[in-house]
Amino acid sequence: MKGNKLIFSNNKQERIKGYKKLLKQQGDYYNPPKDVAVDIVEAMAAQGYEVDVKQVMAYLVSSYAVHDRRYYLRDKK
Repeated sequence: MKGNKLIFSNNKQERIKGYKKLLKQQGDYYNPPKDVAVDIVEAMAAQGYEVDVKQVMAYLVSSYAVHDRRYYLRDKK
């Protein structure tokens, strides 16, 4: 989060750029397990949604980024 002021912007386009930077940084230390993604695909199918493993992996990575941002906003300022 350090050095990534864009992610805290009020402008949506700037926040997207900030998320891209955060996702690039996360790639070094967060890789969701594929077996969990496969299980999520099955659970989503049970709910009537058709998703693939690639979409679920993208969701897991992005949800981790959102959690990091919200945690920082809530607890670190």
